[in-house]
Amino acid sequence: MVLQDAETVAEAFLVRLRRRGVDRLFVNSGTDFAPIVEAYARRKESGLDLPDVVVCAHENLAVSMAHGSYLGDGRVQAVMLHTSVGTANAVCAVFNAARSRVPVLLAAGRTPIFEHSMLGARDAPIHWAQEMFDQAGMLRELVGWDYELRDGAQVTDVVDRALDVACTEPRGPVYLTLPREVLAAPVFGTDDRPAPAGPTPAHPEPAAVDRLADLLAAAEFPVVVTADAGADLAAVPLLDELCRRFGIAVVEHGTRHVNVPADHPLHAGYAVDAVLADADVLLVLDHDVPWIPGTAGPRPDAVVVQAGPDPHFTRYPVRTHRADLSITACTAALLQALTTAMAQRTSDPARGERLAERVRGWRDRRDQVLAADFENADPITKPVLNAALARVRPADAVVVSEYWGSAELLGSTVPGTFYGTPPAGGLGWGLPAAMGLQMARPEATVIATVGDGAYLFANPAACHQAMAMHDLPVLTIVCTNAHWGAVQGSALRMYPDGHAAGVPDLSPLARLDPSPRYATYAEASGGMGIEVSARADLMPALEKALRTVQEDRRHALVDVHCA
Repeated sequence: MVLQDAETVAEAFLVRLRRRGVDRLFVNSGTDFAPIVEAYARRKESGLDLPDVVVCAHENLAVSMAHGSYLGDGRVQAVMLHTSVGTANAVCAVFNAARSRVPVLLAAGRTPIFEHSMLGARDAPIHWAQEMFDQAGMLRELVGWDYELRDGAQVTDVVDRALDVACTEPRGPVYLTLPREVLAAPVFGTDDRPAPAGPTPAHPEPAAVDRLADLLAAAEFPVVVTADAGADLAAVPLLDELCRRFGIAVVEHGTRHVNVPADHPLHAGYAVDAVLADADVLLVLDHDVPWIPGTAGPRPDAVVVQAGPDPHFTRYPVRTHRADLSITACTAALLQALTTAMAQRTSDPARGERLAERVRGWRDRRDQVLAADFENADPITKPVLNAALARVRPADAVVVSEYWGSAELLGSTVPGTFYGTPPAGGLGWGLPAAMGLQMARPEATVIATVGDGAYLFANPAACHQAMAMHDLPVLTIVCTNAHWGAVQGSALRMYPDGHAAGVPDLSPLARLDPSPRYATYAEASGGMGIEVSARADLMPALEKALRTVQEDRRHALVDVHCA
């Protein structure tokens, strides 16, 4: 059937996005958006079903919100950027999405090709300076596919191709440039064919599953190490069952998702180094850096199995972690097949109880931190801040952590309620991602736990303005200590006896003082802001902020001065 109701390529592009299940279009618009602006202006007359526009005042905000929306609902997202300069602003957020395997169609306007004589041709001086020889080259290494729309006759094919590649494992962003003249052109015969069938999940090779099952059944101390298994919410109960039924310990190392409930009896904690000396079979389940080769590693006689959609992380230029067996499969499919195979084998029925007792030590250390005294005059530390949040946080509240929110101390038990910093570590992700997640799950309580450096990188004025514009009652908790902890810590690790270690003051390269009054960013956009510097005020402030986001449905920020 011909898309007779779409008059321009811009309209056909937007209609196809919607019909492929893209409900939101995150945008930071510019002069290249004129045909898009016209398409939305004509919507009342045309009746076209177009994606809902989510206006963002910065490209990092737009892409990171799309990232968070995918975490929230598991559906492919779309962003439209402003030509070359908007793409440049977005690269850091695209890096995060790429390394986190988040499927998002990144569309960007392209500076008009023609200088005259075409609708959409150049009509402002900026159209010469913004043109690049290879606009997509800025992020080609980070996307699975890039292309430029050449003509309206191919708009359906190109949108389908982009979305299909983005959603094929290993998933990730794709990039499509849209010349203004092409968007403005009339549609001739654009079809509305059904969406192509999506790819089925990759299933593991049966012989490899049998070998892995044999290894796990015969092991004395089998351990699963993961950071991202819980990216697929369906995998969480599968991993839970596998480890319970067959006595396998599990370590969440560098946690970025709830991979198993924190109260799992065979949870071995959040530090892989604690088990490497004992584990005789190590199943690395969808984890890019399961240990740091220069400081630790599996024992020589251990068997190491790498498994996941891309078990060797082929987009990383160098990664030499051992693999005695490598299995390519989506996590849920592997866990289902492995559970079936393990049920056909005999393993020591008492192994689970022995391992549970052996790996429980981290729980005692965590309980000591959670028993923090909030009435004394000691400074607020990051562990104390985590303990306070753990006490007031509802079990189903979602925490998006960029810096201080600890998966170990917060103890999430519900799948999809904890998200940690992407492996690329591009700062400024946490707060926008929390906003996108709030948009995807409007009934959820969403809490962003960020450091002051990460908060500044997120363009806070743009973030709070977007919270007000789009009715996003996110609770932001800023741990303010006026320094880059990662910068100072890295220097001290490299030079433990160096000059920086011998100086009592912070390096100037790690300082962020003077600290702004971060609460005023929220207040400037109609939110509530609170500053806390005393322990006794911490719990009441967090409780008040939670009431604000839950009952008043208004965004709130708590600025906590930490030691």
